[in-house]
Amino acid sequence: MKKQIATLLALSTAAACILTYQPTAVGAEEYSVLDYTDKLVQEALDDNTDELGDALYDSVTEGDIPLYEADASSTQSELEKAAIEKGMYRDTFSFANHLCTLSQEDFKKVFEPVRANMTDSEISSGYEIDISHISYKSGLCFGMTAISVLVHNGELTPSDLQEGAETLYDVTLTDDVDALIAYYNSLQLYTDVELAIIAEPAMLSKEEHTDMFLDCATRCKEKGTYFMAGISTKKGGTHAVVGMDEISGNWTFDGISYDTCIVTYDSNCVKPDTETSAFKDDACIYINSETKQFCIPAYEASSENGDVLLYASDDDSLLTYKAPIRGTTETNTDVSETVKLEFHNGGKDQMQLSSTTKDGQTYDFWKLGKVNYGDFIFFGKGSSFHLEKNERAPGFAFSIKGEGYRLRIEQYDRADPELEGVGTKCKMDFSKDSLTYTNTDTQKTVLSYIIVYDEGNYNFTPVASSTIAIDVSPNQTVTVSKQDTGFAITGDGEVYVQAIPTVAQKELDAFDGSHEEFLNWFGSYFISFVRSKDVLLQFNTEKECSELVYDFDDDGVFDDAPMLGDADGNGRPYEPSDIYWTMMHIANKAIAPHGARRYDQGYVPNIEADTDNNGKIDTNDLFDIVYECALRGAGLKK
Repeated sequence: MKKQIATLLALSTAAACILTYQPTAVGAEEYSVLDYTDKLVQEALDDNTDELGDALYDSVTEGDIPLYEADASSTQSELEKAAIEKGMYRDTFSFANHLCTLSQEDFKKVFEPVRANMTDSEISSGYEIDISHISYKSGLCFGMTAISVLVHNGELTPSDLQEGAETLYDVTLTDDVDALIAYYNSLQLYTDVELAIIAEPAMLSKEEHTDMFLDCATRCKEKGTYFMAGISTKKGGTHAVVGMDEISGNWTFDGISYDTCIVTYDSNCVKPDTETSAFKDDACIYINSETKQFCIPAYEASSENGDVLLYASDDDSLLTYKAPIRGTTETNTDVSETVKLEFHNGGKDQMQLSSTTKDGQTYDFWKLGKVNYGDFIFFGKGSSFHLEKNERAPGFAFSIKGEGYRLRIEQYDRADPELEGVGTKCKMDFSKDSLTYTNTDTQKTVLSYIIVYDEGNYNFTPVASSTIAIDVSPNQTVTVSKQDTGFAITGDGEVYVQAIPTVAQKELDAFDGSHEEFLNWFGSYFISFVRSKDVLLQFNTEKECSELVYDFDDDGVFDDAPMLGDADGNGRPYEPSDIYWTMMHIANKAIAPHGARRYDQGYVPNIEADTDNNGKIDTNDLFDIVYECALRGAGLKK
């Protein structure tokens, strides 16, 4: 049943396309940065032009985990002694990093609660699909690292994982334990965690990344705590390790001297000829605190080789956020203006994009990110954004995801190949709550604006997201802005609007009716209309339908009800333009595919053109409107 509803909603979104246009083909696979980080992370060039090198990192997903054997010597090194003093073989696992051992059926014990805690914006981003990619088909280093940090720092006890365990090293690998590790491994999919550990550090330079590791290690040494660290190497992919200690000394690798060692517990390191966890000197992170160079010998990784120190965080709330054991609901890292932008079609070369933060600072968005994740994912900051597309190119589609929301903005291309790119120049100003779009080209185009809000960020439950498609003429400006009860659609001139609100995910999960029953319930929120005056698209949650409230007198207040016979919504009924739009409506409904007729709302709402009040707009209503028009045109009726 839920699959049928999901299919319906997908079809209804497609139905929002104007008949003379078609969506552009998706040019890039939609993926989670966390799933494919290991093959996408690259350092931008030193001049920060965001141009990327050719090499992509190999992925370790759906394959064996690379394990590194510790030295066979029975003599402990000074670094290993330091690690043992800090809890190695006590607050670390005895077994190595691995692929999840659960059966697909048992993995539901992980998938279902992780998904249940996801927000609508996370699910709309495809993150529920990524749960299995991240925690079933990939290594579990993030989950193992998170648990080790939390145990050492006093947030968890070994017996939380396994009854009777006195140390984490006592815990044996069982299905229940692996389910917990996989669950903690999935925490990186939650937006607050992703933006804090991936997006925020992505805006740091190489030197700032090194300083981040040094500063975090120094703080944790003073506190006696562990911290979470992420690295990206050509040899080992993206990997999470535990920062245990910071030691000063003198080490030389490949002719380069390093004065600081961050002692690490690396779940990829094992005793010779076993899969028993072990400490390995070469898996530690060596840093030259003056030049900011680093190396990790076990991975043949270094700053010279283009490898990356991704993130270092001592914010334990990122590891307890929505966790299965004493989980919390907030994090301590501020990500209120941190965003992830992802292209689904087109690319940044088509446009200029700037962002402005709440303190008034404006940035070139494309230059904010120093570490890039391929050609399609970018991280930055801002509360408002300005986009300009000054050259014709095929249509684009991108989403921008921040704290509590996700926007997806698409500009459709034309079906006629000879007109590809025509009518695609534009300017946009957008934020979490509004979008202002100006068509700066010479041809009409279609804009699709998809807004998804998380619970607590809107007042019109059960509606949680809306797809609003607008037909915009040359030199025309249209604004869509969130209001308490829906969305205001304002601007100059006449525009055709199709709105397809979508139910919140929790409401959808709770719905247990048939396909037809769902349409009877939520289909009343679907609406299409012509707007010539400013209008409020209002979600009446008591009547369970969408309504239109106009501002015919231009006083800035939405307090005017639609008028019968006013098909173009300009406040003047029974005019030639009303005949045109009523005819368009009837023609559109006649040629609509059978499967679309149930939810395709045509061009004009019944309240504006159903003159005989029989629940549909047909030729009888068209006759009435033409007749009224004729009477008024002849001066026989006012």
